[in-house]
Amino acid sequence: MALPLPPANRTASPFDDLIDVASRLTALMARESDCLARFDVKAVAAMHEEKLALSKAYCLRVHDIKKDPSRLAAVTAAVRDELKSVLAKFDDAAKRNEMVLRSAKDANDRVLKAVVDAAHAQAPRVQGYGRNGAMAGGYGGARAPSPPPL
Repeated sequence: MALPLPPANRTASPFDDLIDVASRLTALMARESDCLARFDVKAVAAMHEEKLALSKAYCLRVHDIKKDPSRLAAVTAAVRDELKSVLAKFDDAAKRNEMVLRSAKDANDRVLKAVVDAAHAQAPRVQGYGRNGAMAGGYGGARAPSPPPL
């Protein structure tokens, strides 16, 4: 069950609200990346719902701002500079988070492949029947005679 979206701050400008959500999501991705680097899967799982909610809130805030780009012209230089700074940090955190997530997935895939390969190596080989109806390899390891050529 996803957490409710962080409500838009009605007293703040849409840009201040985006700054807040992006800052919170940046901090969460940094924590998640640190947990992944320590292989703390439980902590990563515990952050999942919050990450989903913040990601959705971020997308909605960006969408709302893009609907009316003229509002950006009305924003003070200080807010615009803060927004650029926060979004640059967000981008860096997202890139690092993607890299760490990909590394964790690749490591997990390698472990899973090693387990599957080991299971296959230990599994008894199944003897089937050949085209002539005899056991492939015959009983006791002796090969069945080949049928005469036609």
